[in-house]
Amino acid sequence: MNQVTDKNRPQVNRLLVGFIAISCLIAGVSIAVYDSMENFWCGSFVRVGALMGAFYYAAPSKGRAAAWANISPWWIVGTAGMLLFIVRKPRVLIPLGIAIFVLGVVIPKILGPRKS
Repeated sequence: MNQVTDKNRPQVNRLLVGFIAISCLIAGVSIAVYDSMENFWCGSFVRVGALMGAFYYAAPSKGRAAAWANISPWWIVGTAGMLLFIVRKPRVLIPLGIAIFVLGVVIPKILGPRKS
């Protein structure tokens, strides 16, 4: 069986991904300005540019690991489950947003800084 090691793992050219993202976004904005936002190519370039921008942000660099390197599988399963729940019942976004705000902002301010 073929083992994946650092030597035979394909390297991501982060600069090229960033260049493609910026080029697609510029092309999409140019088409929107000179033709219309309803043009098929405008939406396509903007979507591809946004996706490539996300890939650029998540790609590893010399100073840090990839963005997904330290994510647990349970976090991914939970996120996928929440996305399915939100798509089926979009009204849940209001209490979910309030809960995230309380857990992320209010409670840490009440509890104070974490002691190691």
